[in-house]
Amino acid sequence: MSRPRAGQRDFTFAVTFTQEAGPPVSVRRIAQPSAALSVRASPATPFTLKSGTLRKLIITMHIRECGKVPRNAGLPFLEVTLRNARANERQSYILGPEYANDLSGALTAACPRTRVS
Repeated sequence: MSRPRAGQRDFTFAVTFTQEAGPPVSVRRIAQPSAALSVRASPATPFTLKSGTLRKLIITMHIRECGKVPRNAGLPFLEVTLRNARANERQSYILGPEYANDLSGALTAACPRTRVS
């Protein structure tokens, strides 16, 4: 994960999607639940994963409002909308403790708290 400096509002990290078996799956949308943040993926959604393939994405998070970002992201997740021939569903993925620590560090670096005397 990139580490923004104070005042920078964008940071990036890489995610790999895999489709191990079964019919092709289309990744329709990638989002996250905080209104203070927005997410963009490169390459952009939608894209399709065939069985036995993987795809690396660069996720860019943009901080919309520092005052509302989650300061201690304990279990942050990404929301992913998937579709195949039979169903369209939204799933949430918790990316692990390293992601939580890196996300909290990036948010704190970009939006440091000001001290009031």
